[in-house]
Amino acid sequence: MDTTIKVTSIHIIAALIAAFISTALTLGWFGFKNDIFAFFIALIILYFVGQACQRMAGDEISGFTQWLWDGIAPFYFVWVIAYTLFTMYL
Repeated sequence: MDTTIKVTSIHIIAALIAAFISTALTLGWFGFKNDIFAFFIALIILYFVGQACQRMAGDEISGFTQWLWDGIAPFYFVWVIAYTLFTMYL
């Protein structure tokens, strides 16, 4: 499978998990409500997923532009949409 597809798929799955955790923090499922912490949890997950993908892909992905379009942008768009839907309907 192409490296771009692997990296993008991993980031999309991580974004769905991050959206669910962010929703739990926003709705107070852990005993407290904190929207800012919910955002930072998503950034932390994005960082660690990016590091894992960097180890997996090695030198096949180079440069910030490729990381932006293969990992960061799909993560952000899926996280925003899923976070909004989860917050509204859960």
